[in-house]
Amino acid sequence: MLQSGEKWFKMSDMQQILLSGEFDHALDPKGRVTLPARYRDHFEHGAVLVRFPDGEPCICVYHPDSWREFDAKYIEPLNVFESEADAWRAREIYTNQDHVEPDRQGRVLLSSQRIKELELVGKVKIIGNRDHLEIWNPDTLAARKAERRGGNA
Repeated sequence: MLQSGEKWFKMSDMQQILLSGEFDHALDPKGRVTLPARYRDHFEHGAVLVRFPDGEPCICVYHPDSWREFDAKYIEPLNVFESEADAWRAREIYTNQDHVEPDRQGRVLLSSQRIKELELVGKVKIIGNRDHLEIWNPDTLAARKAERRGGNA
Protein backbone atom coordinates (compact mmCIF):
# COMPACT_ATOMS: atom_id res chain seq x y z
CA MET A 1 0.00 0.00 0.00
CA LEU A 2 1.25 3.49 -0.83
CA GLN A 3 2.15 5.89 1.93
CA SER A 4 0.41 9.25 1.93
CA GLY A 5 2.03 11.40 -0.75
CA GLU A 6 3.82 8.45 -2.40
CA LYS A 7 1.35 8.25 -5.30
CA TRP A 8 1.65 12.00 -5.84
CA PHE A 9 5.44 11.69 -5.91
CA LYS A 10 5.29 8.98 -8.59
CA MET A 11 2.85 11.02 -10.69
CA SER A 12 5.05 14.09 -10.44
CA ASP A 13 8.04 12.00 -11.54
CA MET A 14 6.10 10.94 -14.63
CA GLN A 15 5.39 14.55 -15.48
CA GLN A 16 9.12 15.28 -15.48
CA ILE A 17 9.97 12.54 -17.97
CA LEU A 18 11.74 13.71 -21.12
CA LEU A 19 10.30 12.03 -24.18
CA SER A 20 12.97 11.14 -26.70
CA GLY A 21 13.84 8.63 -29.38
CA GLU A 22 12.50 7.56 -32.75
CA PHE A 23 10.19 4.58 -33.21
CA ASP A 24 8.68 2.76 -36.17
CA HIS A 25 5.09 1.70 -35.59
CA ALA A 26 2.05 0.83 -37.68
CA LEU A 27 -1.37 2.37 -37.99
CA ASP A 28 -3.91 -0.44 -37.87
CA PRO A 29 -7.04 -0.55 -40.10
CA LYS A 30 -9.15 0.90 -37.25
CA GLY A 31 -6.93 3.99 -37.01
CA ARG A 32 -5.05 2.96 -33.86
CA VAL A 33 -1.34 3.31 -33.25
CA THR A 34 0.60 1.73 -30.40
CA LEU A 35 2.60 4.13 -28.28
CA PRO A 36 6.26 3.19 -27.69
CA ALA A 37 6.57 0.60 -24.91
CA ARG A 38 8.90 2.74 -22.81
CA TYR A 39 6.26 5.49 -22.58
CA ARG A 40 3.06 3.48 -22.12
CA ASP A 41 3.03 3.92 -18.35
CA HIS A 42 3.43 7.67 -18.84
CA PHE A 43 0.22 7.80 -20.93
CA GLU A 44 -1.76 5.05 -19.18
CA HIS A 45 -4.31 7.53 -17.79
CA GLY A 46 -4.86 9.38 -21.03
CA ALA A 47 -3.30 11.48 -23.73
CA VAL A 48 -4.13 14.69 -25.53
CA LEU A 49 -3.70 14.45 -29.29
CA VAL A 50 -3.45 17.75 -31.11
CA ARG A 51 -2.61 18.94 -34.60
CA PHE A 52 -1.46 22.54 -34.53
CA PRO A 53 -2.94 24.43 -37.48
CA ASP A 54 0.25 26.32 -38.31
CA GLY A 55 2.69 23.78 -36.91
CA GLU A 56 4.46 20.76 -38.31
CA PRO A 57 2.35 18.19 -40.18
CA CYS A 58 2.15 15.68 -37.35
CA ILE A 59 -0.01 14.72 -34.38
CA CYS A 60 1.41 15.79 -31.03
CA VAL A 61 0.75 13.47 -28.09
CA TYR A 62 0.78 15.16 -24.68
CA HIS A 63 0.35 13.76 -21.20
CA PRO A 64 -2.73 15.58 -19.80
CA ASP A 65 -0.59 17.42 -17.22
CA SER A 66 1.92 18.52 -19.86
CA TRP A 67 -0.96 19.72 -22.03
CA ARG A 68 -2.36 21.77 -19.14
CA GLU A 69 1.05 23.41 -18.70
CA PHE A 70 1.30 24.11 -22.44
CA ASP A 71 -2.22 25.50 -22.52
CA ALA A 72 -1.58 27.77 -19.53
CA LYS A 73 1.63 29.11 -21.05
CA TYR A 74 0.65 29.54 -24.72
CA ILE A 75 -3.12 29.38 -25.25
CA GLU A 76 -4.69 30.84 -22.13
CA PRO A 77 -2.84 34.18 -22.61
CA LEU A 78 -4.35 34.62 -26.09
CA ASN A 79 -6.68 37.60 -26.21
CA VAL A 80 -9.69 35.82 -27.73
CA PHE A 81 -12.08 38.67 -26.97
CA GLU A 82 -10.15 41.51 -28.59
CA SER A 83 -8.07 39.79 -31.26
CA GLU A 84 -9.77 37.94 -34.09
CA ALA A 85 -6.46 36.23 -34.94
CA ASP A 86 -6.08 34.96 -31.36
CA ALA A 87 -9.70 33.82 -31.27
CA TRP A 88 -9.25 31.82 -34.47
CA ARG A 89 -5.92 30.36 -33.31
CA ALA A 90 -7.49 29.07 -30.08
CA ARG A 91 -10.54 27.82 -31.98
CA GLU A 92 -8.40 25.91 -34.49
CA ILE A 93 -6.24 24.33 -31.79
CA TYR A 94 -9.23 23.05 -29.84
CA THR A 95 -11.01 21.89 -32.98
CA ASN A 96 -7.95 19.77 -33.83
CA GLN A 97 -7.65 18.20 -30.37
CA ASP A 98 -8.78 14.85 -28.97
CA HIS A 99 -8.54 13.40 -25.47
CA VAL A 100 -7.97 9.64 -25.67
CA GLU A 101 -7.48 6.72 -23.33
CA PRO A 102 -4.97 4.11 -24.48
CA ASP A 103 -6.31 0.56 -24.53
CA ARG A 104 -4.61 -2.34 -22.71
CA GLN A 105 -2.12 -2.76 -25.57
CA GLY A 106 -1.12 0.92 -25.36
CA ARG A 107 -2.93 1.86 -28.57
CA VAL A 108 -4.55 5.25 -29.12
CA LEU A 109 -7.25 5.94 -31.68
CA LEU A 110 -6.37 8.71 -34.11
CA SER A 111 -9.02 10.94 -35.63
CA SER A 112 -10.00 9.88 -39.16
CA GLN A 113 -9.69 13.55 -40.16
CA ARG A 114 -6.05 13.71 -38.93
CA ILE A 115 -5.25 10.38 -40.62
CA LYS A 116 -6.58 11.73 -43.90
CA GLU A 117 -4.97 15.18 -43.80
CA LEU A 118 -1.56 13.81 -42.76
CA GLU A 119 -1.81 10.85 -45.20
CA LEU A 120 -1.10 8.34 -42.45
CA VAL A 121 -1.36 4.81 -43.73
CA GLY A 122 0.52 1.66 -42.77
CA LYS A 123 3.78 2.68 -41.13
CA VAL A 124 4.15 5.75 -38.94
CA LYS A 125 7.16 7.28 -37.27
CA ILE A 126 6.87 8.33 -33.62
CA ILE A 127 9.48 10.68 -32.25
CA GLY A 128 10.01 12.09 -28.79
CA ASN A 129 10.19 15.86 -28.49
CA ARG A 130 10.91 16.68 -24.83
CA ASP A 131 7.40 17.06 -23.35
CA HIS A 132 5.40 15.27 -26.07
CA LEU A 133 5.54 12.60 -28.74
CA GLU A 134 4.90 13.29 -32.41
CA ILE A 135 3.26 10.90 -34.87
CA TRP A 136 4.47 11.46 -38.44
CA ASN A 137 4.04 10.06 -41.91
CA PRO A 138 7.59 8.65 -42.38
CA ASP A 139 7.96 10.21 -45.85
CA THR A 140 6.90 13.63 -44.58
CA LEU A 141 9.36 13.43 -41.68
CA ALA A 142 12.18 12.35 -44.02
CA ALA A 143 11.39 15.26 -46.36
CA ARG A 144 11.37 17.73 -43.45
CA LYS A 145 14.72 16.42 -42.23
CA ALA A 146 16.16 16.74 -45.75
CA GLU A 147 14.87 20.34 -45.97
CA ARG A 148 16.60 21.15 -42.68
CA ARG A 149 19.86 19.75 -44.06
CA GLY A 150 19.57 21.92 -47.15
CA GLY A 151 18.11 19.26 -49.42
CA ASN A 152 20.79 16.63 -48.78
CA ALA A 153 19.03 13.47 -47.68
